[in-house]
Amino acid sequence: MLCFMLHNVGAANSLLTLHQRYGDEWFPVTTGYLIVRSLFETDVNAHYITMDRPARARRYIEFGYVVRKNMFEAVARHLGSQKPSWREALQLMYEQELAPKKGQIDANYDGVRSKFENVKGKRSSNWAGKSIREMAKEVDHLEAYDIFYAELSSFAHGDVEFANRFLKIRPDGPLWTQSASDYDVGSVFRYAAIFLDCFLELFGKEFGLWDSAEVLKCWDLPEAKTV
Repeated sequence: MLCFMLHNVGAANSLLTLHQRYGDEWFPVTTGYLIVRSLFETDVNAHYITMDRPARARRYIEFGYVVRKNMFEAVARHLGSQKPSWREALQLMYEQELAPKKGQIDANYDGVRSKFENVKGKRSSNWAGKSIREMAKEVDHLEAYDIFYAELSSFAHGDVEFANRFLKIRPDGPLWTQSASDYDVGSVFRYAAIFLDCFLELFGKEFGLWDSAEVLKCWDLPEAKTV
């Protein structure tokens, strides 16, 4: 939970820093949407873990052994790459970083194998053994997944909605520009506020630090002074 909090605070600060640096017109919205997407994932993971702690917290941590095992096998699989630059880099990585730790990597994975492999030996692709959508449904975040997360995923996968953020249709023809629309800038911060609020409410509840009303007070901003 503390790691999720540190990430979310860092993500929020990153959005503010980008806005201070570029302003509304040149705010890098595709980068902003990528940052916001991670806020949803940490929120879902946090809610899912707290439904059955500490078992799910331990499982979350132990999945690190699976990630390490996957990396080791991937590097070993490509040691004989036909591309000289890849072959050289991977051999160096294997010899200097991975091979000396092979025994520990294997031992760590063997200790959690029963949790992350099915009867056919297929390995889980994520720590929970289910999709982010399945987790979202269990923690009552399904609407946010189907609507918000689906849109934000465009910016992680680089699909056409990602590309369209750089395309402006004008009477004299198409124009490709990095300038942002007011809608996109507002949406980045709207999504960030929604996901941060949800996580902060959970964090406050879990540690007895604050309640929902106190989280909402964060948005009691002073009115802008006009000249």
